[in-house]
Amino acid sequence: MKRVAIVIPVLNESANIAGNLDEILSHTQVINDIEFKLIVVDDGSTDNTAELIAQKSKSGSPIDLLCLTRNFGKESAIYAGLTHSLKFDAAIVMDSDLQHPPALIPQMITKWQESYAVVEASKSSRGEETRSKNFLVRIYYRMFNFFTKLSISGDTDYKLLDVKVVRAYLDLPEHNRFFRGLIKWMNFSTAQILFDVPDSVRKESTWSNPGLIRYAVSSITSFTAFPLQIVTLLGGVTFLVSVVIGVIALLDKLSGEAVDGFTTVILLILLIGSVLMFSVGLIGTYVGKIYDEVKHRPNYLVDHDRSNLEESE
Repeated sequence: MKRVAIVIPVLNESANIAGNLDEILSHTQVINDIEFKLIVVDDGSTDNTAELIAQKSKSGSPIDLLCLTRNFGKESAIYAGLTHSLKFDAAIVMDSDLQHPPALIPQMITKWQESYAVVEASKSSRGEETRSKNFLVRIYYRMFNFFTKLSISGDTDYKLLDVKVVRAYLDLPEHNRFFRGLIKWMNFSTAQILFDVPDSVRKESTWSNPGLIRYAVSSITSFTAFPLQIVTLLGGVTFLVSVVIGVIALLDKLSGEAVDGFTTVILLILLIGSVLMFSVGLIGTYVGKIYDEVKHRPNYLVDHDRSNLEESE
């Protein structure tokens, strides 16, 4: 019998986690020839999420709880869960708020049994998102595609990965990870299942707008150094503008027309200064990533006292 792990990162979800896990398990029980185990990764929750999960595990539900010592972020939680799924034949990564419909699990298993190494659930619509957020997301997807030459439009973290894909993902040496992008970059045989995003059971998202912006910047800069070339481009544009302004000022001088004070100089200083500040900030982002990589600090730490993973894992 094949064994499949379902990796579920959670953070401060005590209000709904028990019912949501029951809902997920109900869709695994209709598949007779597969043994499922939920690996729930508590990413440093400050409420009693971990305690509620532990209670369900002790009551006999096929659930393993993996508690991280603090909030390391969703990417690290996924990495931790996949690390503990290696003894399974495949792993499914999904959110716990039911916006990744568990009803798709049987279809994902069917596609996997057809020899697809990756089965990804992609959004055909974005559900209850506001127009402004939807607009920003579309801009992000286009920027990611432009800079990295990888299209992740509509992609989600809701994926089934064969164990060979899990191993390949875990073998990647980088510290800063972008799960969706790396799975796309590895380019294993992939089947796609489309779904409409249902309403979340959460009252509010655990992602703040600044957090989403940081995540977007991190995902792009983790994949390509092309934005650094923007610095060179901006330098060239600034030089051309400076030449044009200089020629205009020189022609005015030669024709006997007085230069209108310091306006030109001030505009030029502001232009050059803004380009320099942008360039320094962009370079600083990459230097920060280099700093993170060379430290070789682990992606996560496990709180073994609170976790209840099996000894063999």
